[in-house]
Amino acid sequence: MMTRSHPNLALSFTLAILLGLMNSRPAASHPADGGQTEARNQTSRQASESPLPPPPATPPPAGQRTPGGGLSGEDAGCPQKSQTLTALTPVNGQGATLSEQPTFWFYIPYTPEEIRRGEFSLLTQDETQRLYRTSFELPETPGLVSIRWPDSTAFSLLEGQYYHWYVNLYCAANLTTQPDLKINGWVQRLAWTPEREYQVNTASAEIWYDAIARLAERLQTTSPETTRLRQDWAELLELVELSELTPAPLVGPVIPMDD
Repeated sequence: MMTRSHPNLALSFTLAILLGLMNSRPAASHPADGGQTEARNQTSRQASESPLPPPPATPPPAGQRTPGGGLSGEDAGCPQKSQTLTALTPVNGQGATLSEQPTFWFYIPYTPEEIRRGEFSLLTQDETQRLYRTSFELPETPGLVSIRWPDSTAFSLLEGQYYHWYVNLYCAANLTTQPDLKINGWVQRLAWTPEREYQVNTASAEIWYDAIARLAERLQTTSPETTRLRQDWAELLELVELSELTPAPLVGPVIPMDD
């Protein structure tokens, strides 16, 4: 006697086979975070492959804003002066600027007859590249003089970087290539911000080169009886322990020579 198969049993057997086939297929990747994990991993890989930004410049050693080795002028073959060659900088010879081409100020107590020539140089921090060099003559009147390279030069200071400047003086009797008086210092260019611009306008020492240059320009273009500006000038020099130079005349730029 033949046994008739039950339809429900056959259907159950068929469903079991289908469910087994479905469970044997690999599951598609559908992260619970909607793909955010993979996106983050891709971004991380891209960041690791991108070049790193250059490290911040390391602060340099202190400069020398007056001649070293006890040289005050007479010892170097120059006439003796009550105040020696001096860079108008903070005590450590370092200062900041917001300018691509800042102005530098110096006290030079000599006349053109006493100094054969001067020389200003600007180098990169590691001194592997000389960016600018010029020889100059002094104005007729001793006092505070400025040096700024011309706008036609093909370079400008880069933000965040330090640069090393030198000033050498050759006395009239010196016919050698070795300078009699030498000073040096540093300048770092910072990015412009409203806060730093305010510091410049208020003659703050934080942005030294710009503060002294702007105040000196205002003093040269206004009446000498402007008491407020003279007081600001005196206070700025006092901040960097150069009060003795307050009475010195603001002479202006040096005279470039044809090298």
